[in-house]
Amino acid sequence: MSQFATPALVGILITAALLVITNDWRLSFAALVVQYVLMAALIAQIVLWQVAVVKALVGVLVVGIFSLTGRQANFGRRAGVDLLLSESLRSFVRFEFPTGLPFRFLAAVMTIVAAAYTASQPGFAFPGLPPTLNVASYALLALGLLNLGLTEEPMNAGMGLLTGLMGFELMYAAVEPSLAIVALLAAVNFGVAMATSYLALLRYAATEKEPPG
Repeated sequence: MSQFATPALVGILITAALLVITNDWRLSFAALVVQYVLMAALIAQIVLWQVAVVKALVGVLVVGIFSLTGRQANFGRRAGVDLLLSESLRSFVRFEFPTGLPFRFLAAVMTIVAAAYTASQPGFAFPGLPPTLNVASYALLALGLLNLGLTEEPMNAGMGLLTGLMGFELMYAAVEPSLAIVALLAAVNFGVAMATSYLALLRYAATEKEPPG
């Protein structure tokens, strides 16, 4: 898998940055599942391929939970605003971005640069990890924390937390690659996904009760 390390790293940086930039659940779900698969491809360099497959499957199931929640919560949008039959196709293909898009973009780029610089320093590089995994772990942790700091919406915050957990998994894989730890981390991912979905549905229900305008 080493020949795919650099493309996987680039893809992870793009998807993690996209989670910071956009607040459209549909686009975020697609970025998150790709991020899980690319993380599994990277981690396959230092663990058994079966472990990498399990991590990819965990990501697919987590995004499946989010997708079911998104369908029930109209993907975070108020019902009746853009679900009219005459506008259904347009609302499906239109993606939403936050008003602070330039700031978010610059913040994501600066975070990636800082993470790459930190990972390249001998005193901060994690022993036993290839350079690509060092950069990916630092970047995922930093971008996950950045996403948590920039949003108060449960679904986007949950995806930021999962991004940070992916960075932790990359770091910890070289220390303890046992199946028990893999199972524990998978349970943590599912726990975050379930809690995030529950809070997102609560927020959506509360928003729907508010009078329009």
